[in-house]
Amino acid sequence: MNDFINPASMAAGVALVSAPILIHLINRMRFKRIRWAAMEFLLKAQKRMRRKMIIEQLLLLFLRCLMVFLLGLLVGRFFGCSPDGVDKRQTMHVVILDDSPSMADGWTDNNASTTAFDQAKKVVTEQIAASAAQATTAQTMEVLRLSDLGSPISAGRLNATTIEELGTKLKAVGPSPVRVSVADGLKRAKELFAAQGTTDTAQVVHVVSDFRETDWQRDGEPIKQMIQELTAAKVKVHLTDVVHPFRKPDERKTLLSHDNVGITEFRAERAITARDQPVKFVLKVKNYGVSELKDQRFSIWLNGVENTSVSFATLPPNVEVEQQVLLTFHRAGSEDKPLDRFSLVMAKLEAPENGGIAVDNVRYALIEVRDRLPILIVEGRPNLRDKKEGDSFYLRRIFTGVLGGYQIDNALPGDLATKDLRPYVGVFLMNVGSVPDAGAANLEKYVREGGGVGVFLGPDVSPKDYNKNLYADGNGLFPVPLPERPSEPLTEEQKSAKLYNFQKKFLLRDPSAKQHPALRELYLDERGRPVRDDKFDNQLLFFTINQYWPVKRIGKWRDDRAVTELYCMPNEQPMSNFDTSVNQLHTMLTELFTDAELEKYKKVVLDEQSTGVRRLSLQNEPVFKLAAALDRMLSDQRGEGDATEAVLREFWANPKAGDARTLAMQIRDSAKYGDPIYLAKRLGRGRVTAFLSTGGEQWTDWPTGAGGGSYVPIISEMEKFLSGGGADDNLKVGETIEFRVDEANYLKTVKRAFVTHDPAKTGPKGGTADPAPVVDLKAQDMVPQEGKFVFRFTDDKQPGGYLFTLTTLKGQVGGANVPAEEPEYRGVAANVDTAREGDLRRATNDDIKTNSPNAELHSLDDATWLDKIKQKQTDLSESGWMFLLLLLLLIAEQALAVRLSYHASPSELESTAPSAAAAMHTSSNRTAAEPTPAA
Repeated sequence: MNDFINPASMAAGVALVSAPILIHLINRMRFKRIRWAAMEFLLKAQKRMRRKMIIEQLLLLFLRCLMVFLLGLLVGRFFGCSPDGVDKRQTMHVVILDDSPSMADGWTDNNASTTAFDQAKKVVTEQIAASAAQATTAQTMEVLRLSDLGSPISAGRLNATTIEELGTKLKAVGPSPVRVSVADGLKRAKELFAAQGTTDTAQVVHVVSDFRETDWQRDGEPIKQMIQELTAAKVKVHLTDVVHPFRKPDERKTLLSHDNVGITEFRAERAITARDQPVKFVLKVKNYGVSELKDQRFSIWLNGVENTSVSFATLPPNVEVEQQVLLTFHRAGSEDKPLDRFSLVMAKLEAPENGGIAVDNVRYALIEVRDRLPILIVEGRPNLRDKKEGDSFYLRRIFTGVLGGYQIDNALPGDLATKDLRPYVGVFLMNVGSVPDAGAANLEKYVREGGGVGVFLGPDVSPKDYNKNLYADGNGLFPVPLPERPSEPLTEEQKSAKLYNFQKKFLLRDPSAKQHPALRELYLDERGRPVRDDKFDNQLLFFTINQYWPVKRIGKWRDDRAVTELYCMPNEQPMSNFDTSVNQLHTMLTELFTDAELEKYKKVVLDEQSTGVRRLSLQNEPVFKLAAALDRMLSDQRGEGDATEAVLREFWANPKAGDARTLAMQIRDSAKYGDPIYLAKRLGRGRVTAFLSTGGEQWTDWPTGAGGGSYVPIISEMEKFLSGGGADDNLKVGETIEFRVDEANYLKTVKRAFVTHDPAKTGPKGGTADPAPVVDLKAQDMVPQEGKFVFRFTDDKQPGGYLFTLTTLKGQVGGANVPAEEPEYRGVAANVDTAREGDLRRATNDDIKTNSPNAELHSLDDATWLDKIKQKQTDLSESGWMFLLLLLLLIAEQALAVRLSYHASPSELESTAPSAAAAMHTSSNRTAAEPTPAA
């Protein structure tokens, strides 16, 4: 448009439009006038029609000028042009190519299999690059794969050659197991534009992705922020969805997605185990589809050999289910094969699902196997270590006898300040009076790095020291602050009364505690299915806790989400303490039943249940009976099959009964639950348990009493919980693997090995695991951080087990004669992020548009938007109607020109000049009558 209105262009245009007029005038002037009698007749006839002819001549002249004018418009591309025109600067295109695992989602297209990633590569080369190459200005392109943002694929200036080279490079890559957010890709694109450092180049971002719901809902805000920053910098953003069924930009309904099955978790209950000891693994599977699946079998492979299998009779849609499997490990490594201490376990879906993605059908776990598991026991009274009166006597018998597979080391409280705790799978403090500051710091460091500490209290404990060094106002490893003194000892009469009152000695403070890792297995059967509480809780009846440290449920620890109260003592208050609150509840219910709507519940709720509770509160009975009566009245924790239960549940579900129900639950809980007795805490990567009485018989007969059958299972699950801190690590492929080492030994040589297994390579009968190639990472100057030195590894791009050997450099620490210490071996398993990638549900258009303001959304089957990157104007100069109009004008001009020519038809000549017509007619007849000359 600017060229069209340029003065020079305007002058040329006026000259062209004037050309028909000049030609017409020249044609009128080029003949010499000769007076001739015959022409006089014609001139007289012409004068008769002069006005008509002048009008027709002007019309012909107008048509010719209009044709020239329209041709000028076509050349100038002005007619109907967008007022913004086209950016004619050179352009830099950055393509963010999503290569996350979900891009392997496939379907059939024209009887050929294809995937979202295959289509994405075609979009990059055949649409974006090919269209940009048609522009009249220089176009460059950088392709960023989300899994490797640091290594863009550069196409340079786009032309046929560079596009072909780009296609060759992309052909060699496929979907990656690594998941990276689109927001990170947009951030990297912004950095590339900034590095360009010029405003003379237009900038365009293309996001080619599958646009899954999980990504655009969880990462929506970061994506939105980056797109806003890019568009504010005048960067054009295009979004292209490459998944079938194709997305319509104006679609408002939920888009169809393909079904998928994925292994969401495969985890051992502990990270380290002893040789020949069974280890329980939990396998969790989720059906992300909309249809129920039957008879899904998952094989379990141990070091590359199929070991066993797990079958799910049914997988309900969009539901996660789990099963457990026991594995025993016989390989513990040797001096010449130290890495054999790590065993790789793999779970794999036997028959791949119809559709979906395959990469989440396999999951790995890595477990370290030792000849025996080392445990450290720290005692406050080491002189009684081997006697029944000792604090650790029964604990030792469990680990060395009942359970087996453990090696016990002993230490004194003063040793904790200097002892290396890393080799131990658990540290137990048994009636330790106090822990010095340095020892507490060493224990806390051990726990934060994945260790486990179990604390049993006793009479020698100093609450002041525990609160200062171990609890540390909630910041330390101990879960609760201790009171000034323990509870008063029971009299013999009280012991006897409590022993045979048929009341559970430990109560679950919250039913959800049954799912805690320190108790979970006690309430599951051998197949991992929940069982009735009574099966295990019946063993909590016939023993007594004579004394304990009575912690009150007040203070900072109650709000600490890392602390869980597992078991508590039953309430021992006198019944008279609850008489007032029970009367208040009965009065509230009496007033409530004046409402006619609730009349049908009165007999059961008020006359039977509430009256019975009120009568019980006036008797001299143990208070736990009141709690049981309120349990029955509320019917929220019981299922005895009584006919009144349905009536009670219906009543308490009525909103009008809400206040009364709240009060009844408060009275019930207060009457039922006493002080905490068993607690757990998570700190960093590690775990802590605290039993607020003794581990031996000094304050309790639990280890040897009639109810001692519960002692071994609880201790066993406690140890598994404490030694399972490292097993919680569910590392995703691509996440940084990090190890912290002591400051004194910060300079290390590091070797890395990677072990994985592909059953497709060995066939269904199995074979050996792929060898673990060792890569020497040489000396590592580790990064100092918070008094530690950190080793970070980021090249974990494939699922499997990563093994590391860390050795101090000889002569680098402490002097030239210092030998290298014994190598440390670390291992970790990395897996695909199934929780994010396995769910193939697609984001709605509303979600995408909300989180991508000013970006344009395109589908795979819509190529009209590509004209925008060809840098062509969208005007009527390219319209077929424009050329049709020119054709019609040309036909009209030619017809009118013939009509106005000097060759008139006989009828027209006779009407306008009869004398001339007669003369012409006579001449014609004479010529026809003359004989033809002889040859």
